[in-house]
Amino acid sequence: MTNNRTIIFPFLLIFLLSGPFGAMAQGTRKTTKPLPAAGTIKVKVLVVIQDPVVPGEGNKRLHEVFKTPGYSFSWHNPEELMKAYRDTLNSVSHGAVKYEIVKVINDDLFFTKIRGTDSLLRKEQVISLLREPQWQTFRSKGTSFDYNAFIQHYGLCEMRDKGEINEVWVWSFPYCGMWESTFAGKGAFWLNSEPVEGTTCKDLLTVMGLNYEREMSLALESYGHRVESVMKQVYGRWDNKAAGKNNWELFTTIESHNPGGGHIGNIHFPVNGESDYDYKNKKVVNTFADVWKYYPGMSAEAGRQVDCAEWQCSHLGYMCWWYRHLPHFAGLNKLDGHLNNWWHYVVDYNAAVRLENQLKTSHVKRK
Repeated sequence: MTNNRTIIFPFLLIFLLSGPFGAMAQGTRKTTKPLPAAGTIKVKVLVVIQDPVVPGEGNKRLHEVFKTPGYSFSWHNPEELMKAYRDTLNSVSHGAVKYEIVKVINDDLFFTKIRGTDSLLRKEQVISLLREPQWQTFRSKGTSFDYNAFIQHYGLCEMRDKGEINEVWVWSFPYCGMWESTFAGKGAFWLNSEPVEGTTCKDLLTVMGLNYEREMSLALESYGHRVESVMKQVYGRWDNKAAGKNNWELFTTIESHNPGGGHIGNIHFPVNGESDYDYKNKKVVNTFADVWKYYPGMSAEAGRQVDCAEWQCSHLGYMCWWYRHLPHFAGLNKLDGHLNNWWHYVVDYNAAVRLENQLKTSHVKRK
């Protein structure tokens, strides 16, 4: 992960409003203007914050009391992270999604287990283990998160199936044992982790595991791996060395995959990246990033030269730059049979597939 652990919220607006695509690529494109944006999808979120008051510490909460052994940085306020996360996702989606936080639960309950044990850790035990020098128990034994107990305790499947919520965000402490993202429900598939089995969810429920030790850009990275998992499912493949790339493979193409033919990149590798988390690389490469503003009417153009200055040479800047390029347009791509709005698959996969099938059927009938 990035070593930059400071949240600089005042600069967030700069990232959101500056240069989503930069100057248009040179050459002739197939379309003269972008397609209309897809209609906004409202996404209702239940947020669980596991940040209890620590006894004897002047009413301070977990994030205010503890620091990671070996580091001097302070942990972050999950209430602030939650709002910044919501606002950033709404902004970078070009209005394709609107996250709405419908309920916030501040709870002393934890659903973390020390590996090899069956009991959930109590608040007092979590505090005691965080006070251990170098976090010996956490680091030597590891932890897991009981998703079934968590989902059942809050009645999340019932809320999801009634349409009261679409997904859940959990902000918790390091070593809480959660995956960055996971699915529960009928038809669940890999979402940067194996799905939760044995729930009563009839529809897909997304659970994001977010760590308030880290800055908000890391939460955006977790969301990005969710996007990667979903889009691989949509296209059935993710092989950037394939001769005939699908649109997802084209979107994530980097310079090292196809010299002179890079596009956007993936969550760990910018288009000019040469290693994981290479967000500050000043190497100049060609990119076809600009053509994604005209998806799916893209053409082979000369592209333009970029280096990390394109995304302010920062983790947060790259995350915002990457998301702003995701297709967010109305209608169906008739060439590959998928929606022009990729955000729809990410926030409500089943509904997106239903819409995709409806549009395909409508297209066939018009022939």
